[in-house]
Amino acid sequence: MKKRCLVILLPLLLAACATKPDKLELTDWQFEYNGQEYPAAVPGFIHTDLMANGIIEDPYYGTNEDSVRWVGDSVWFYGTTIRKSELPEGDSLWLVFEGLAGQASLVINGELIYVMDNMFCRYKFLISDFLLGLYDSTLNIGLSFWPVSNTHYDEECEAIPGDSLKESQYGIPLPERRAFTRIAPYQQGWDWGPKLPTCGIWKRVYITNKSQSELKEPSEKNSFRSFSSDWNKIELRQEQDSIGQSFTFYRDGKTIFIKGANWIPVHSFPVLDSANRARYRHLLCSAKEAGFNMLRVWGGGIYEHDYFYDLCDSLGLMVWQDFIFAGTPYPDSPDMLQSIREEARQQISRIAKHPCIVLWCGNNEVKNGWEDWGWQSQFNWTPEQRARLEKAMDTIFGYSSTSSNTSTTSILSQAVRDCDPLQRPYITTSPLYGWGHPECVTHGDSHYWGVWWGEEPFEKYAEKTGRFMSEYGFQSYPMLSTLKRVIPNVEPFHETAHVYDNNKETFHETSLRIPALRSHQKHPRGVQIIDKAMRQYYGFESRTLSLDDYCYVSQLLQAWGVGYGIFQHIKQFVVSGDTPSHCMGTLYWQLNDCWPVASWSSIDYYGNWKALHYRAQALYADNVDLRKWEQYYSVYPKDRTYPEPKYNISQAWQSDGSLVVTIKAETDLYDVYIDTDPHIDGHFSRNFVDLQAGQKLTAKFIPVNPNADVSGVKITIKTLNDVYRHNGK
Repeated sequence: MKKRCLVILLPLLLAACATKPDKLELTDWQFEYNGQEYPAAVPGFIHTDLMANGIIEDPYYGTNEDSVRWVGDSVWFYGTTIRKSELPEGDSLWLVFEGLAGQASLVINGELIYVMDNMFCRYKFLISDFLLGLYDSTLNIGLSFWPVSNTHYDEECEAIPGDSLKESQYGIPLPERRAFTRIAPYQQGWDWGPKLPTCGIWKRVYITNKSQSELKEPSEKNSFRSFSSDWNKIELRQEQDSIGQSFTFYRDGKTIFIKGANWIPVHSFPVLDSANRARYRHLLCSAKEAGFNMLRVWGGGIYEHDYFYDLCDSLGLMVWQDFIFAGTPYPDSPDMLQSIREEARQQISRIAKHPCIVLWCGNNEVKNGWEDWGWQSQFNWTPEQRARLEKAMDTIFGYSSTSSNTSTTSILSQAVRDCDPLQRPYITTSPLYGWGHPECVTHGDSHYWGVWWGEEPFEKYAEKTGRFMSEYGFQSYPMLSTLKRVIPNVEPFHETAHVYDNNKETFHETSLRIPALRSHQKHPRGVQIIDKAMRQYYGFESRTLSLDDYCYVSQLLQAWGVGYGIFQHIKQFVVSGDTPSHCMGTLYWQLNDCWPVASWSSIDYYGNWKALHYRAQALYADNVDLRKWEQYYSVYPKDRTYPEPKYNISQAWQSDGSLVVTIKAETDLYDVYIDTDPHIDGHFSRNFVDLQAGQKLTAKFIPVNPNADVSGVKITIKTLNDVYRHNGK
């Protein structure tokens, strides 16, 4: 009996003697709603917690975005309790928040400790004093999240200023009040994203016995991660030449033509959970599959998770990294400058460990807005106020140095110098000149928005090709299969895609009937601009098109127009020796969506490739036949002849379960679109292609979810021939 007891007790004794881990993850949190506590997921956001507990509906569905507006205007309380016996051993214990979204006041055992308002900073607090002299006391940690839009008061009646009060204290009105709190700009609404201001513990939180010095981000002197041999030295050169000022990347002294797109966050609530990890993998692999070599992490989103940069490292995708400042001047109050300084140093130290980073950029379109968007007259700034805002831009970004597009004295440039061991280049702003300036095609990088915002024809891309095209684009709708998931009562697919009902409701009639369809188009002139271009290039009076036809043709239009821009940029890439051509890079706007919406993306929220992504894949290919595309773009789609579509189709399943489709054209077919029925998110190896009579198309289906069952699906076909014949051509 004694021996048996010893056998049972031995593991317990060993466990008791084992050294405690030096870190305790704090994941058991609750939040309060209407006086009741609910479990919170950490990492998470208040919106995701409310959804998980059945308190609100999915903000992406229907017009729910409007019905949950109250969430961002409310005060939210989060709390957790830890027993002293659970804590790591050590005389000095630190409470570390890797990321808190919104304005949060921290209370420990009833004592107000600190107010935090930078979503992009890590915060750490020495908490050992709360445990002195107590054998098994409890540590009560509370967080109060205050809306940034209003002023509130903490437990001791001290003001927690919202953006309005901060603006009043600053004394200068700014175009965007979000500039007074360091939050993700896009969560406050964009012309492709919902307005869902949120808060929460969006990254890890833990207690550790590591010292404060050990908590600092690694630097060149300690644990900087060595670069893979596959990554050779990449540099940016901006040099005065006969045209203006170049913007050219070099690898080992040889020019690189950059091909890619702009990247926005994968979700309105960008926690690194399993669903978003899958989105990262799919999107980045899709970029690589389409021939990308660079992504620009846009300055209105977030500094991405390490998981994103790890994938870019492994895939060989270069990353242009904006600092997260976009579309507004920023205040230079001392507390804001200190917060920005700390944010920059922390984020550079973290991100610089990744070899994929090739460029740091101060902001997105702040200089462009200052010079071109009419702020001075709109806000009636005095000369003194204008001078102070210019000084603020110079202090943060290096505004006075933008003629050379670099800086050595600004907060951000100094942080790059101090915290990036490889001293990768820093530029002050993107673009260097807005699209209304002649210099936009001769100096530095260019955001050309004359096409779209200016409603110029796609042919303008031939004339307005800059030295490096870092933004340009055109909207399209996702396919009906995507819209059906978030918009109630939209019409269903026909059993056969090319059979039409003449009484079928048009896109515009559906939009008038269903407000949710309008709420998933965030650009105020989006439909108008698409309609105008659709008439010009495809000859359709778009008000006659059904919803599914409209979605389909809008994607063809986007692929035609943005593809024309890519074609113009690439065909100028003629290198003589080591001398760069006029244009040395093209990054269209944008790769991805953060929710299901009409947008400039080439891949929709659910991972389905739109027509543009297939067009980018064709044009970004190393062996692209530019003569073929010259001929293709010599004729408008509306000027072609569209016979009655006739074809044979077959589908087969390979031994690994994958689906392969073969289509043989009996007549000339245009923009053949293949889909699965029922729809499964994914893409085909070839899609949206033209086929001459007698040609075959063989395409393999690649689902977003590798484990998707495709054994029972049927294939549907849609062609531009169908749409023209239905509309009388």
